[in-house]
Amino acid sequence: MPPDPDSGAAGTEWQTIHALRARGHEVDEIWAGDLGRRIRHGNLHYLLELPYRYRDVIGERCASKRFDVIHVNQGHCYLAAARHRHERRPGVFVCRSHGLDDHMERVLKPWRSRLGVRGRSGPKALTGEAIDRLLHRHDRLAYRDADGVLVSSSIDEAYLRDQMHVTAERIGRIAQAPAAAFVATPASPMGGERLKRLLHVGGFAYWKGVHAVAESLNRLARRHVDWRMTWVCRSEEQAHVLQLLSPDVRDRLELVAWVTQQQLCRIYDQHGIFLSPSLFEGFGKVFIEAMARGMCVIGTHAGGMPDVIEDGRSGYLVGFNDADAIVQRIEALWCNPAAAAALSAHAAARANAYSWDRVARDTEAFYERLSAHKYPEGQVA
Repeated sequence: MPPDPDSGAAGTEWQTIHALRARGHEVDEIWAGDLGRRIRHGNLHYLLELPYRYRDVIGERCASKRFDVIHVNQGHCYLAAARHRHERRPGVFVCRSHGLDDHMERVLKPWRSRLGVRGRSGPKALTGEAIDRLLHRHDRLAYRDADGVLVSSSIDEAYLRDQMHVTAERIGRIAQAPAAAFVATPASPMGGERLKRLLHVGGFAYWKGVHAVAESLNRLARRHVDWRMTWVCRSEEQAHVLQLLSPDVRDRLELVAWVTQQQLCRIYDQHGIFLSPSLFEGFGKVFIEAMARGMCVIGTHAGGMPDVIEDGRSGYLVGFNDADAIVQRIEALWCNPAAAAALSAHAAARANAYSWDRVARDTEAFYERLSAHKYPEGQVA
């Protein structure tokens, strides 16, 4: 990944690095530009090139400097983890996941059929499935050889423990936090005009719940006229959004391309209800950003939402792909502005309890716990 604070997984690492430095730690960074790349195909790069680049570049850093922790993203670090263990280097090796790929596939496979999502076909299907299996093997090997595995949600934590049989002491769960841009100023009051403006932010992917968002909007358009919708996604995805929406919704819709955190903060402040009906997330930072700006979030039991949202108090949790429930929650908020204002206030307070300093402190505690388990007598090497 490039060091992009506005991105999802990359932004999480960028924020964590800066929060650890603010607490006095020395942190060396390895980003995409440090690794190099020859294979342009994404999955083939992950399968055939990235594990070796991780292993070699980390090995070079460890040859010139002693580290207490080596913290690496995703299961493609499995060769680096095995080398760390084999050479008995000092320090603990942590595999950081922003959403377990093998877990995601288990969850989403039945949804592709149910939603009519077109998958691979012909020879590409066989090749793709074989590559997927090999990539999932990377994850299993990383879970085995890393000293610890760090995730963001209790759902992924349970999967590691119950399905992958990673022992509890080797698993860390640390919820993410809204960036400084979203907590620098108090959230705007929840008024009637704001409440009538709906928002969805995310890439156009079926696991982001785009079908449920679109169906909810189509139903609202048949029953109400005094509302507006903003959908933030990549420019090249906007045509796909329009294909899911009725003409009545398109007349009320504003499509916005990817924006910076500061720009997104202003968009949050102009809207009252945030639709986040994902089928799967590693954490899903946008929902907690929206909460920090006082938005009424309607989410699902995916990623970090059930860990952070107190259903009915600081947001709502509905079933997967349940447009009926989403519409009911929206209409209930419209019918009771006082209840919406109370939910908005609780959402902002709840989100503001999650900070990147807290992430850094919890990360420190996890590293120390792993070190104490690996070196019970305090002898690192």
